[in-house]
Amino acid sequence: MHLIIGGKYMGKLEYAKKLYGEDVSVCDLGTAAPEEMFEARVVVNLQEGARSLLKKGESVREFFELNLGVMKGTVLIGDEIGGGIVPVDPFERLWRDETGFLYQMLASRADIVDRIWAGLPSRLKG
Repeated sequence: MHLIIGGKYMGKLEYAKKLYGEDVSVCDLGTAAPEEMFEARVVVNLQEGARSLLKKGESVREFFELNLGVMKGTVLIGDEIGGGIVPVDPFERLWRDETGFLYQMLASRADIVDRIWAGLPSRLKG
């Protein structure tokens, strides 16, 4: 598993396509249900998958923990959302926290972890 994190519009997907091919299959959790991600090699917008699961009352960490085996060769891409002002809305705070916990769990289990900033990769693990 390869985890790629970074700010919005920093070139994360472009970096993944350079590594794995322009024609690699991509699932966007901004528009697809989390269950659909298992059909793609690259999954983008992990943070939106977390939001979707929380809105359905499901545990984000449990969903991903249960499906780690299916994601062995998958490239997971998520936006960093933890910087800045802490949201006042309780749901938004929960989403932010759970996304952070998800990234920590995935990073600990991933073979490779990269952070992309302004299109430049920094290898954090692997």
